[in-house]
Amino acid sequence: MLNRRSALALTSLSLLGGAAASAHAQVSYPAKPLRLVVPFPAGGGTDAVARMVSQKLAEALGQPIVIENRAGAGTTIGLAEVARAAPDGHTLGVGGTSDALLPLLYDNLSFNPTSDLVFVASLASSTLVLAVSTNLPAKTIPEFIALAKSRSSSPLGYASVGVSSPHHLAGIHFSAMSGAPLTHVPYKGTAPALTDLVGGHIPAAMLGLPSVLPSARSGKLRILGVASAKRSALAPDIPTIAEAGLPGFEAGFWYHIVVPRGTPRSVIDRLRAEINKIVSSPEVRDTMAKSGFEALTLSPDESERALREDAARWIRVIRDNNLRGA
Repeated sequence: MLNRRSALALTSLSLLGGAAASAHAQVSYPAKPLRLVVPFPAGGGTDAVARMVSQKLAEALGQPIVIENRAGAGTTIGLAEVARAAPDGHTLGVGGTSDALLPLLYDNLSFNPTSDLVFVASLASSTLVLAVSTNLPAKTIPEFIALAKSRSSSPLGYASVGVSSPHHLAGIHFSAMSGAPLTHVPYKGTAPALTDLVGGHIPAAMLGLPSVLPSARSGKLRILGVASAKRSALAPDIPTIAEAGLPGFEAGFWYHIVVPRGTPRSVIDRLRAEINKIVSSPEVRDTMAKSGFEALTLSPDESERALREDAARWIRVIRDNNLRGA
């Protein structure tokens, strides 16, 4: 799980550096309702965090915030919408750890996350988990690896939220470390992937802990291991993937707010201050923790240092596997 010590780092470092602010600060901000573009379907972890924070942010700014779910194409549809919006602070977007990888995956992007989007504030992070259908006989990580190896001629499929998502990359990393052949099955978000996992239509999935935990507690699926450095306080009985047989395995993801480049510095500073205040509040931190998220309040400099640690590793995974966006 990303923390101040170690962050799953894929987002472009220059994205975090900030944008050239408009020379003229707005007289009154916000002057109208805001919209928050979420590049995933409703019902997933990103959407849950966005709605959790946007409600409080709307109260702080004195204007309503409308959530727009613009899913598809590895977040490029939603983030492109943000990039081409007026840079006046009234359009925000939810970015994530894979933003910086988009130029490596898509040849004809209509925007560049490095030059067209500006980091505002971090929101939350979460670990990933390897979860399986109750139809699958494997009940532990070693059993899952053995089962996958026994089916090498017809590899087990695992779901993720999309090509080159942190979830997809974690699956590739797991397969490489364990030697277990797996077939990636991309979905357009957590909700449809989870539905098929619970329904037994896909045998396994790499998904975020917050989204999977309720179904695991009700017996609709099994979590074989969490991808954090230590066991989650929410599910202390579930071993880490590292302790269950793959030492050093760790993977997670995090969310942050972005705005179009050119947004006035005064607006970015106000948004950052309000969002950090919200995310730091005991109420929000507690709500996030109960849902499996770790609240995150990193400055741009802290984010840059954290992101730098792991960016090269995930970029290598993409290049070594010749991954392309779908």
